[in-house]
Amino acid sequence: MDKQQHKTAPVHHFSTLSDIRFSFITISEANFEVPDVAHRHRHWSIFIFMEGTGRHTIDFSTIETSPGSIHFVLPGQLHALDGREGFLAHVLLFTEEFFLLKDETKNLLMKLFSYMDSGEPPVLHLNADDKEYMHHLLHLMQQENKTKSQSRDQILLDLLSVFVNKCMQAMNIPLMPMHSAEAQQYLDFRNEVEKNYRHIHSVAEYGQRLSLSTKAINDVTRQFAGMSALEFIHQRIFIETKRMLRYSQKPIKQIAYDLDFSDTAHFTKFFKQKAGIPPLEYRNSQ
Repeated sequence: MDKQQHKTAPVHHFSTLSDIRFSFITISEANFEVPDVAHRHRHWSIFIFMEGTGRHTIDFSTIETSPGSIHFVLPGQLHALDGREGFLAHVLLFTEEFFLLKDETKNLLMKLFSYMDSGEPPVLHLNADDKEYMHHLLHLMQQENKTKSQSRDQILLDLLSVFVNKCMQAMNIPLMPMHSAEAQQYLDFRNEVEKNYRHIHSVAEYGQRLSLSTKAINDVTRQFAGMSALEFIHQRIFIETKRMLRYSQKPIKQIAYDLDFSDTAHFTKFFKQKAGIPPLEYRNSQ
């Protein structure tokens, strides 16, 4: 992935998003005659590595893959996969809307967000017993994905829920009870930030859009993300800034403009407070 060759990262998405909410695909070394370039998905991706080795870059980390490892890629994250000889992996692709069909899976999604927003890498490696269990689940999902029954989505969602719960167990994420109304408020805030973080930096304005008080937004954000709402907004801006510095050739001034900073000096101060170094120094260090 040469950052100088790619001005913008492409976005991959389901061709008929309204009709396809879940997909099970298998990829092998034949898919990687040329190493993948960094790109985004508009859907969730769970990579389950079965055979061989490779390298998987997720945002700012490059991880060596091996049989039994599982990687989560969230919507909007930049990633690139490079499979080597004998490489084989399964990928579960699903939209967020698919995971929100039931309150139980909605709360499960909130726990995953809470874990990932805390900065923990969404990567795990299965032991022998868990590997056999997960392979059985994957086989069931693969078979159900081929059917056209009316209950297909419900069964796939149930199987996916079990799969994700087992992953969370392996990552030692506590299965604490969560109130579904609060989870929905957090999800609404998170989605609103994802849509508008480039131009809306005020907690109060998000509150107006969601008909929630600033206190309510702060309460649910602290509960699920472990930070204030303003910190959450700033963290999202900071992550996107690092992506733009690493994967694009845009000048610092243009990045500041794209993220709606009043001037380059304000943007540079914001980035330096987060990263400890100015944006240009960060770009040159990559």
